[in-house]
Amino acid sequence: MRRILTRNATATTVALLFLAACGGGGVPSTTSAAASAVAPSNQHAKSVQLSGEYSGPFQDKTRGKGKGSAVFAQQGNSIGGVLTVTYGTQTLTESVTQVAGTSMLNGSIVDDTGSSYCSFSTIASYSAATRELKGTFVAIHGCGNDHGSFTLHQHCFFKGQGSDDIRPENGAKPC
Repeated sequence: MRRILTRNATATTVALLFLAACGGGGVPSTTSAAASAVAPSNQHAKSVQLSGEYSGPFQDKTRGKGKGSAVFAQQGNSIGGVLTVTYGTQTLTESVTQVAGTSMLNGSIVDDTGSSYCSFSTIASYSAATRELKGTFVAIHGCGNDHGSFTLHQHCFFKGQGSDDIRPENGAKPC
């Protein structure tokens, strides 16, 4: 039952992101976006806490090398936020939704370029030792066969309520 609720919540979040990127237009008929945002199979494990500010390099097949920065908020195992990536003189602002497991994330990125948009499926892993989120992305709607990779270093975290925001002394500090 929990898996069904997680899938429904994730599908709703992805659909809302598509609507926002379209400026209220129609939702593309790609069910793979919702499928790619499903949490890892270990539903009962405590998810890694990833809220905070990040930055780091991107490598894109089409655009080449870039530099990204992100701000993520987290509730339970659902993560959302904004990612800004600059490739030369082009800056993209993208909406991100992720589902976290114990150390893996699955989700989607929506890239609104004004007259069109692309959506990407993502998978990433987080290392608490290095405070790095490393992953890959692949286009699932628009943007042809674009794909790439990224490494985002966590600079700080958003302090929430409860014990989930306790970090080791040598870890990221509150934002």
